Amino acid sequence: MAYEFDLEDFNDNLEPFGFNCPAKDHFIEKLEGLCKTFRKSGEDIVDDVVSVMSNLGQKSVDSGILAKLEENLEAQAQKTVHTPRSVKKPARGRVPLAEKSGFILSGDPDDIEKPSHHLTNSAIAKLEGHFLDFSPFPGSPANEKFLKRADPSHVVTTIRGKKYQDKGLKGSTKSDDTIRIISKTPSTLYGGDKSSMVIEAKAQRMADIAHRIQKSFEEIVDWGNPSIPSVDVVYTYGQVIHDETKDNEKFGEHSVALMINDEDGTMIRMDFSKMTEDITLFPGQIIAVRGTNETGEELQVDKIFQPAALPVNPVETDTTKEIWFACGPYTATDNCGYEHLCELLDKVVAEKPDILMLAGPFVDKKNTFLNKPTFNITYDNLLEDLLLKVKETLVGTKTQVIIQPNASRDLCVPPVFPSAPFQQNRKLDKIKKELIFVADPCIFRISGVEVAMTSSEPIQALSNTEFHRSANQENIDRVARLSSHLLTQQCMYPLEPTEVPASMGDLLDVCCIGSTPHIVFAPTKLAPSAKCVNGSVFINSSTLAKGPTGNYAKMSINLNAGELMPGETVADYAQIQILKI
Repeated sequence: MAYEFDLEDFNDNLEPFGFNCPAKDHFIEKLEGLCKTFRKSGEDIVDDVVSVMSNLGQKSVDSGILAKLEENLEAQAQKTVHTPRSVKKPARGRVPLAEKSGFILSGDPDDIEKPSHHLTNSAIAKLEGHFLDFSPFPGSPANEKFLKRADPSHVVTTIRGKKYQDKGLKGSTKSDDTIRIISKTPSTLYGGDKSSMVIEAKAQRMADIAHRIQKSFEEIVDWGNPSIPSVDVVYTYGQVIHDETKDNEKFGEHSVALMINDEDGTMIRMDFSKMTEDITLFPGQIIAVRGTNETGEELQVDKIFQPAALPVNPVETDTTKEIWFACGPYTATDNCGYEHLCELLDKVVAEKPDILMLAGPFVDKKNTFLNKPTFNITYDNLLEDLLLKVKETLVGTKTQVIIQPNASRDLCVPPVFPSAPFQQNRKLDKIKKELIFVADPCIFRISGVEVAMTSSEPIQALSNTEFHRSANQENIDRVARLSSHLLTQQCMYPLEPTEVPASMGDLLDVCCIGSTPHIVFAPTKLAPSAKCVNGSVFINSSTLAKGPTGNYAKMSINLNAGELMPGETVADYAQIQILKI
């Protein structure tokens, strides 16, 4: 998204001024809303925030700061609207084409307007030591900020289950250590979705969820037609969509419609003025509603029925597992040294976890170094050499490594979600036994523990789109609520339309959840967190390379500590840590 807000980056920019923004959900939600409304990024509004905080003499962002910020941004927007068209910015001097360096010619279009102040090669720090040995592109400059970072290995957050014990964690286990992929794999081809098959799959999914809702709520005896004018109460179900007559309005309470599960895909507008309970809606959500349609124009909804999460499968009680997770990018956006990944692998060699999960992007399209004229290898060769380095570094360990691409940012896969695993050519074929290549999303099982992973940022996408109304809104855990949608909707990406280009046929087939996973690794740009939700634990480690530092996650599971009792989850017997690299 062009107008994103990232709390960690925002605080990094505020830190030099001695200011900070607390990681409170309603603050984050407000700042995200301001960025989207005024078409700015988090970095764009830093100066405005600093100005407001300096004027008010405050060190920490609060509701008053945000209110004043919104007032200032609104004033700026009005000023822009009323600026006469005849007032033009003075033209900047242009550099004649013959005088432009190769660096400028190969850069962004904006670079031709800027004088070149880049450092000479002799002033650029070079990779050294094991960072040089590890880098798949030895000609990359070093990341000096990473080498000088503060608080390496600092624990950002910890969750310790009430029955977790360190004792016996490294002991032998009788359970099967084989990783079994239980989710479907998308096609390596794309663009061949048949409309009739997609419609049939959507209709079947709506019917399945409606059946689960009906089983959970005895008052729903039968489904009716909500488009027929009547004073009688009707129960119906369907998919939440943005009212097509209000496309110019932001998705919300007054721009919601329901697409009915009939042959015509009938759309009925919904009015929630009679609703007294909490409302949570997003496009693509499948719900049931109760209401009346006296005029035939819109359904006056007085109750919403949400499906419950699927049950969690049992696990083997003698299981001990150390699972690590990291999400790309794995190097800074202006180099190709992969120092962050090298450092992580050094820790893996030292501590030897059972599983290391690495989610993309590996070759990031946002990496500006890949556009430099000095970068003279193909993206595929860069990926191949990087994964070979990963394999070589972990020789002698028993750590199983899982590799997952990111369709929206990895340059070595088609930009279509769900994403098939990286294609293995001759180089990668040599290491297919050492590295496990999986799709995005993927669910696998080991010793009965079901683990889901995705790099597509569904929770971030829901955060950008979801409408929620509650009398107790400030005291509700927003991230937990967003995470719960994946479980109740039985889908690893329940938002429709998606924020990433998608194959609807594969999405409906591959993203389905047959049971609630015990663990879900779903990184986002939101603040790092670990949340227990509906019998599962959602872990957001953020990214491994983020400015001068980054984060990764460790999870230790010890079911030798006792037998899993009814109502308990794997999280009760686990310790989760999110650490800085």
